[in-house]
Amino acid sequence: MIRYIFFTALLFFLITPIFSQVQMRGALTASENGKSIPLGFANMVLYSASDTTRMIAGTVSDLNGNYLFENLETGRYRLVISSIGYKTLCQSLRVVMPSSSDVLVRDYELEEDSQLLSEVTVEGQLRRQYIDKASYSFTAQDVRSSRYSKDLLTKLPELTVDAQSQNLKTVKGGSLLILINGAAATDNDLRLLPPDKVLRVEYYDFPPARYAGAGAVANVITRSLDDGYGGGADLSHAFTTGFANDNLYFGYNKGRHQLAFDYTLNWRHYRKRESEDLFRYIFDGESRESHYSNHNKFGYQTHTIGLKYTNQSVDNYIFQATVKPNFEKRFEDGKSAIRNTFGDEKTDYTGTNRNRTLIQSPVVDLYYWKSLPRESEISANVVGTLFRTSVENDTYEYLSQSGEQTLSDEMELENRKQSLIGEVAYTKKRGLDSWNVGYKIDANWLDSDINNLLGDFNYRSRYTEQYLYGEFSGMRRKFLYRLSLGAKYITNNSYSNKYTRFVFTPLMMAGYQINYQHTLRLVLTQDTDLPSVSDLSNNAQVITPDIISKGNPMLVNATEIGGGLIYTFNNRFASINTGFLYSYTDKPINEFFVMETDSRYIARTKENAVYGQEYGGMLSGQLKPFGGDIFSIKTSVQVIHQQLNSHLIGNISNWYCPVNVEAAFQNQRWMLAYQYRFTSMNLRGAYLVRDENQSSFTARYRLNRNLSFSGTMLWTFMPSRYHSETLPGSLVNHQRDTKILDNKSMVLVGVNWNFNKGKDYTTKRTIQNQDKDAATF
Repeated sequence: MIRYIFFTALLFFLITPIFSQVQMRGALTASENGKSIPLGFANMVLYSASDTTRMIAGTVSDLNGNYLFENLETGRYRLVISSIGYKTLCQSLRVVMPSSSDVLVRDYELEEDSQLLSEVTVEGQLRRQYIDKASYSFTAQDVRSSRYSKDLLTKLPELTVDAQSQNLKTVKGGSLLILINGAAATDNDLRLLPPDKVLRVEYYDFPPARYAGAGAVANVITRSLDDGYGGGADLSHAFTTGFANDNLYFGYNKGRHQLAFDYTLNWRHYRKRESEDLFRYIFDGESRESHYSNHNKFGYQTHTIGLKYTNQSVDNYIFQATVKPNFEKRFEDGKSAIRNTFGDEKTDYTGTNRNRTLIQSPVVDLYYWKSLPRESEISANVVGTLFRTSVENDTYEYLSQSGEQTLSDEMELENRKQSLIGEVAYTKKRGLDSWNVGYKIDANWLDSDINNLLGDFNYRSRYTEQYLYGEFSGMRRKFLYRLSLGAKYITNNSYSNKYTRFVFTPLMMAGYQINYQHTLRLVLTQDTDLPSVSDLSNNAQVITPDIISKGNPMLVNATEIGGGLIYTFNNRFASINTGFLYSYTDKPINEFFVMETDSRYIARTKENAVYGQEYGGMLSGQLKPFGGDIFSIKTSVQVIHQQLNSHLIGNISNWYCPVNVEAAFQNQRWMLAYQYRFTSMNLRGAYLVRDENQSSFTARYRLNRNLSFSGTMLWTFMPSRYHSETLPGSLVNHQRDTKILDNKSMVLVGVNWNFNKGKDYTTKRTIQNQDKDAATF
């Protein structure tokens, strides 16, 4: 750790800048009825004086009309300032080095012009790279071709829409947290927000400490809107099989009071899933093989409901209360043809499987934010979640000739889980620097009644995680930096394992902005991977007469240390991130086969391996051959060498090389897109697991500003396929191949209708928490 701090200190303090750079700041005002007022949320763009088609930098004034351009090189520019309802100001500008400091102060005033009220004034799509995020603005064409702000986010190089769920996701496939002015939001919240009210989007590929756990964060910064209402419906259905994604949403604002409601239904009912399982192993000194040919139907219904009330005074306080009474039902019914070869004896069986799962998870979320003097603020968040999970899983096997029952596994599980998450955070800004400190506690209580082939159990688990963090980030001329220091104190009291852990979670980043097109960033990080409540459960399910699947109460947390060097390039034709990454994990949590101590069964369970490491390269980005969004290609490529050292199977390694590609055409009326995935085998414990295949085509036609229609073909000319296999050294050689024939060339037909009349999204929620672990098995 000492060498990390020393290296970072060298970058921050010992390297001397070699270019003359200036910060230009000031205030924007507007003349209305002879009075001068601050002009907030105005767009400011600097162009090259010698080539006025080349954008150099862009920014937006804050609520009080203040603006800032960072790290400008001395020289001549063309400045364009625009805002709805005011005459656009175009002016030649010469940036010189001030005599007393590196800060140049310039104030500007715009004149009112009622003829421009209906125009969108965003002048160009700009991408500005910071140490842990990129900031985007959008062109007028982008805004006109978007139904709502969700469509704008799909124009980011890092984001796309999942063709199956219709939700936003990262191109690389990691988890995504969506925010609107700092407050956690859903896809439906983005549907409520008109595209012309989006000022910019901040995309964090390395989220701040207060969003620890999120793979990436997209924060939508908006204009302040008037009182009003908005809502709509977004429906998508397949007609050849049971498949639906439906959304309803409505919001109303009046003065300080805001009320929003949304409902999402995800429904699946598949009838044609086929899978083949082959198990080879030695048991009681005898070579055994079990082959399963499975045919089943399965599905689920997920009802996600949200009711949100907000009371706020702009730049003073915010109180927000959210209630989410969510429900989920899952089912599976299957039949199997089984052949067991034990030694020289072959026996045929038939099997049946029935599963019913019900999850109820009401959530209460309270949030408070308060502005403090001297550019500081404090916020607090309390989230209470109550899970009720019921699972019934019955597995039976019969001799094919006689019909005699040879296996009966009737498992019943009743989970009662409560969780309470509390967090308080303080932020202080000073110029380009920002300080953040906070404390978070996450407490979970689980009681499980389990009845399975091992007997009846009452399983209790108590888990607490306390997280204290501090963060400092900013910019010095062309140098970017961020230092996050966090510490977790973990207490776990499970069925047969009690322990406490103290985990240090630092993150250090240093960057150098070569110019507005080229940036280098170095990142060093340490974090922990915690076993879930389900991983620690002693629940068990039958896989074969000799093999069961179960949890492991003896699991401990894994610690991961990683780093990378990342290069970013951006212009109007391309936006690319590429780099080299490395990570080392101590005691990684993985799934293996082990022999039970009583030798009654072989168990597939989670174990802590010795260590794991990954290294390799990545490339992701977007190409725009015509310099705009009319046609674009997005891609994500990884070439990763994976290595795992285990007490159970020794040293294993694998090359993981997934490739995702998307091509899209879009104008004001039409959107056409095609997505394809080149799959690869990913190392997961004793298994190699192939990525889910993807080949989907989407077409959308926008009839008017409120109504659009879409058609999507999923898994074009192929069913969805899944494959996994154990590596040499595993106690059990297991291969599994699955096809969902319902998915082959599935056609979805969708309709979207939305309306709005001024909706206020000025809420600036700075922390957000949620418990997603329902403790299922």
